[in-house]
Amino acid sequence: MKTARKYLIKISVCLGFTALSASCDDTVGKQPLTVDKNRLVNINKYMVDKDFDIIRHFIMRKSWQMSFSDKGYYYEIINAGNNPKAKSHDEIVCSYVLSLLDGTICYQKHNQTFIVDRSDEISGLHDAVKLLGAGDRARFIFPSHLAYGLQGDFNKIPPRSILICSIQILTVK
Repeated sequence: MKTARKYLIKISVCLGFTALSASCDDTVGKQPLTVDKNRLVNINKYMVDKDFDIIRHFIMRKSWQMSFSDKGYYYEIINAGNNPKAKSHDEIVCSYVLSLLDGTICYQKHNQTFIVDRSDEISGLHDAVKLLGAGDRARFIFPSHLAYGLQGDFNKIPPRSILICSIQILTVK
């Protein structure tokens, strides 16, 4: 009797899993997903344009004298020296503060070492430090696509955040 009961339970479980897996087959009766690339491009363009509008209004409110780079970020060199500018593969030591437009400080790094175009820093920062040499100080505003993008950093920086970076380059090697 116990053997028959165990056998019946095993069959019931197998049938249950079979029925569950059949009901989870989401391809039955559905059309394949099509992606309209033009629509995605237009949405992306809209989001980038919206970021730039927000940044331009922010700069005007602060009365900052910022320039626009050909890479898509805003910058202001606060203190420029005559030292050679950082270039790709240089090791730099810097101190910087990353904050949101509302003033929330997300990260403060002191004596941070990274290799230009090789480290895990945000992509905008890799290009931006090439405008600077040892001893230089600057302020950058990075739109979300040059910072942490659509997802943020899953810690202190929310999704689609525009970032302000105040930086001082200590050394360039």
